[in-house]
Amino acid sequence: MSIVSDLFFILQGITATISISFLSFGIGFLLGILLAFIRLYAPKPAALLGDAYVKLFLGVPVLVFMLLFHFGFGQFIPFFKSAYFSSVFALGLRSGAYQSQIFRAAINSIPRDQLLAARALGLTDTQILRYVVLPQAFIVALPGLGSEIALLIKDSAYAFILGVLDITKYADILRAAYREFVAPYILAAMLYIMLTFPIANYLDKLGSKLKKKYAL
Repeated sequence: MSIVSDLFFILQGITATISISFLSFGIGFLLGILLAFIRLYAPKPAALLGDAYVKLFLGVPVLVFMLLFHFGFGQFIPFFKSAYFSSVFALGLRSGAYQSQIFRAAINSIPRDQLLAARALGLTDTQILRYVVLPQAFIVALPGLGSEIALLIKDSAYAFILGVLDITKYADILRAAYREFVAPYILAAMLYIMLTFPIANYLDKLGSKLKKKYAL
């Protein structure tokens, strides 16, 4: 058993871990913006549905949805027969709920005076959203989005329960092969730290820099 060889073995799972994390982030990003606007500006029935969605996906563990999609819906829907895509879909839906909270707070942080000034200049509601609200909201949301990416990278480890060959799965294979219950998981933990902290730290600093630059 060699630490270096074991590390390279576990690194084989990094592609699955990163791709699951960023695909689910992309799904969550689109859902998050849509849900934020629905909850803020849509008629009350639609806003209530948006709130119910967020409560559902924040209140139920994402692993439950992974198991439901793969072992439940997978019996009837070919897409969910794939453990990989079941994991991406479940994490993406959960991420949409988190990101909607991030974007909702960011949009609410924009001073009302700016919106009134934009209307006074003759901008339409669409132009106000495009040129005033969204650019500033995105900058304000950057630290929260960094934390969400880090959370997705960590939560992608649940995919190994479905059989996805990610970092955690390769560590578990080593554990079974060597009957070593400490080193493989420590190596996996180190890899997750190396993946999550730089991303979260970079986006936090970038957000702070841009907020200072544009006096947000």
